[in-house]
Amino acid sequence: MAKIIGDRAIIVGGSIAGLLSAKVLSDYFEQVIMIDRDKLPETPQARRGVPQSVQPHVLFTKGYRILAEFFPGIEEQLDNNGALSIDWAREFKHFVEEKWGIEAKEASDIVSITCSRYLLEWTIRQELLKLPKIKILEQSKVAGLVYDAQTNQIRGVKLDSTQQTELTADLIVDASGRSSQASQWLEQIGQTAAPETVVNPFLGYATRRYKLPDNQSSNWKVLLISQSPPKNTRLGYLAKIENNELIATLGGYGKDFPPLEDRGFREFAQSLAQPDFYQAIADAIPTSPIYAHRATANRMRNYHKVKLPVGFIALGDAVCALCPVYGQGMTVSALGAKTLQAWLDKSSRGKLDNNRFQKQLAKNNSFHWMLATSQDSRFPTTVGGKSKSGTVDKLMTGYMNKLVSKSASKPNLQLMFLEVAHLLRSPLYLYHPAVIWQVLT
Repeated sequence: MAKIIGDRAIIVGGSIAGLLSAKVLSDYFEQVIMIDRDKLPETPQARRGVPQSVQPHVLFTKGYRILAEFFPGIEEQLDNNGALSIDWAREFKHFVEEKWGIEAKEASDIVSITCSRYLLEWTIRQELLKLPKIKILEQSKVAGLVYDAQTNQIRGVKLDSTQQTELTADLIVDASGRSSQASQWLEQIGQTAAPETVVNPFLGYATRRYKLPDNQSSNWKVLLISQSPPKNTRLGYLAKIENNELIATLGGYGKDFPPLEDRGFREFAQSLAQPDFYQAIADAIPTSPIYAHRATANRMRNYHKVKLPVGFIALGDAVCALCPVYGQGMTVSALGAKTLQAWLDKSSRGKLDNNRFQKQLAKNNSFHWMLATSQDSRFPTTVGGKSKSGTVDKLMTGYMNKLVSKSASKPNLQLMFLEVAHLLRSPLYLYHPAVIWQVLT
């Protein structure tokens, strides 16, 4: 049983990072208030405050296991709501570096789900609302922080209303995502905003949903035709989701954006390095418009580099927003909630070292940031990335390219690579002597 270390915690933002953080905070505070600017839907559907919700989202196995740990029984609820279970070793078809990856013949434990983002978010929210400590304040917007200069402590938030209503709390958690206004809030009270690092690959998405034909059969639940830097800028992602639908996403790096009208969308699909994407949608019936998404830059707000006033932390995309093509976002949010849990477990009433939390979060985010930005930086059109001209960088890039290529023909390497990708095994294992031998011979 977790200990109570405060009377009230406030979370700004009700998406995945906010929902999981609310669950963690409910074990340590008498009351948890989540503030969200939307009217939250009563059924699974997209909402204005999460414009990316119509785009594809991936929950890695590690993230799925954390979700099940926080909400026992949620796997059954997701299944009842239409989410599909996926064994990534057997039901993920991946075309990369001009090769198809090997599909395992036997079942693996690299399992999670495939469904729409808003179905997942809605299901988590229903589980959260069962907890009596948690209150959701809808259609409300935070305008600033309540600050006590004498103690250098954040005491609450100001709500955006004519009365400037204030809510007090022992801890404020910013989980408001890419559009976070926390830097402005800190500057308003005379504090230093977190410096930002941005690596922008200028990736653009176009996404459409289709109804699957009754006679269509396939041995995959997710199919990915990857980009291949530095020259092949295009990618295609297909995932079976609830209601017998297929979510189809085309992407292009370096402003090679896919068109948003039917003919152009199909022609872009035909231009991919492999025809399976186009063949899957050729006879499918569209059930949605084509949605664009171009807010894909990698953005790190370096809260660990500034001295924060007591009583404020940030996590999720409000701190580390990654290019979505690598599918890390929701799992990184889940890992952030675990970091929050570990920090609170070592804290006590009146002793919340928030700067220590931000340093630990930054340490945990570093691998995911490196993975996304190093790959994106291989495109010459990317702005803000580290130059890859050094000998060590060239050797590392060459090794990783060879690892990906060899894993397409060696089942054990393929399985190991998937385990690392789904955060079930340390990335350092990629450099184990036994692995290096298989890659280089």
